[in-house]
Amino acid sequence: MSRVVTTVSSLRSLRERNRAQVVDVLRRTGRASRAEIARHTGLSRSTVSSLVADLAASGLVVEEESEQQRGGRQGGRPGVLLALDPSAGCAVGVDFGHTHLRVAVADLSSRVLAEHTARIDVDRSATEALDAAADMVDEALAEAGLRRDRVLGAGMGLPGPIDRATGVLGSSVILPGWAGLRPAAELERRLGIDVAVDNDANLGALGELSFGAGQGTGDMLYLKVASGIGMGVVLGGRLHRGASGIAGEIGHVHVSADGPLCRCGNRGCL
Repeated sequence: MSRVVTTVSSLRSLRERNRAQVVDVLRRTGRASRAEIARHTGLSRSTVSSLVADLAASGLVVEEESEQQRGGRQGGRPGVLLALDPSAGCAVGVDFGHTHLRVAVADLSSRVLAEHTARIDVDRSATEALDAAADMVDEALAEAGLRRDRVLGAGMGLPGPIDRATGVLGSSVILPGWAGLRPAAELERRLGIDVAVDNDANLGALGELSFGAGQGTGDMLYLKVASGIGMGVVLGGRLHRGASGIAGEIGHVHVSADGPLCRCGNRGCL
């Protein structure tokens, strides 16, 4: 019996991953036919059609006329274009810097509907920073005219390494006020929605890969120079964090034995 339950659970997880692939293609391309989605994902056309039917039934995906259909041209069956329905929900972004907090709400077409920024000492107190983030999310949603139940999820960026296995901040010296915390779980508790967390430079790299200078490339480095120096590494179209999540923490590379004192407690960091 347990083997049957495990098999069913595995199939369900596989289908969810495949659904996420379809959504990601539409997010990156804006519009695509079923055949184009199949090419991008490597899934069969029948699988894509089944997944699209699920997404359409849940209101996430809508069909749009192609240029050929709008022009009324004949000759061959035009491919129906699919797109994410911007009105189906929204996503929240929460960006923690060492000295700032920024919150944004966007629809499913990635159009920003509201954005708030505050100056705050994020390093000093995680509790205060997380409470402020929850309040700012509520303010941004109110400005955008959206209820909390319209939020499909939130992405959270932190200027420090995240242990992917535990969700705990991977360094007690880069953000001392956050030591031992599971940031995503803490924000989920305050907001009541799913939260995904990653290092801010990694998220910057993904942003450039999807919408900016890295579009169409498989390998890129994203360098963030702000209060600290971080780097996101993309190889083969995938983000590489390193075994312990600190692959991009180049700001704490030791370059001078008698250099100035760093926030991490060492001297001579880059």
